[in-house]
Amino acid sequence: MQGVIFHLVAQYALGQVRTRWIPDSRPKIPDLEAQIERNWNEAQNRPGVRLFDLPMCRLESFHADHQLLLSLSLTSYKIFVGTHYADPLYAERYGRNSLANAIGISSVVQSADGFLLLGRRNATVAHYAGRVHIFAGTLEPPEADDVFAAMRRELNEELHLTADQISEITLLGLVEDTSLHQPELVFDAVSNLKRDEIAARLDAAEHSAPVSVEAKPSSLQEAIADASFTPVAAAALLLCGRRRFGADWFDAAARAVNLPNR
Repeated sequence: MQGVIFHLVAQYALGQVRTRWIPDSRPKIPDLEAQIERNWNEAQNRPGVRLFDLPMCRLESFHADHQLLLSLSLTSYKIFVGTHYADPLYAERYGRNSLANAIGISSVVQSADGFLLLGRRNATVAHYAGRVHIFAGTLEPPEADDVFAAMRRELNEELHLTADQISEITLLGLVEDTSLHQPELVFDAVSNLKRDEIAARLDAAEHSAPVSVEAKPSSLQEAIADASFTPVAAAALLLCGRRRFGADWFDAAARAVNLPNR
């Protein structure tokens, strides 16, 4: 299984997460800045690709106690593509802080009949084509003051779920795929729709097919060990299992796939 780091394992509900804006601390290293420009130009010149350099939220730091405080600055999609997607060795060569560190948001969706819903990514996506992933996007600057509303917006875009069809949404942690080095907030959304009703709403722009995992320990353990699931998807299922079956289950399931729980 590919690696993932759990930077934070804790549950936060609406009203327990705050954000603040601080100055960008990413060092401007001339050699890396030139490579970012080259990587961006190469990406734009690929056939059938249309890219736009839009602003993104960079995670500078976080502080967790009874509330979660996220310190954010501005970055951009060009810097994100030119660092995280271009070469995983940039983090070692120039330092972790030289990357865009654009913060992602992603969620598993539990159906009313007891399944956890994910999607199989289609062949046109930039990363992990054909792999099973949770419903995800990035935190955008205009919505940075409410990460829960941002996640609901993503679920509406990818599954056409309206506010009244999501009965509960909880933040479960902050993780990082070690091959991308992107920080990712992981949520657990509970819908009042059944599995087939949710699956029928799947937007084909990113996902070719729905994938469901029964919300019971053995099914989650089997999915976590499945190599077709992305590292963040496996981490999200672990966090969902921790919420439902406890910390001991989480620790044992993480050890079973040689995945450190911290």
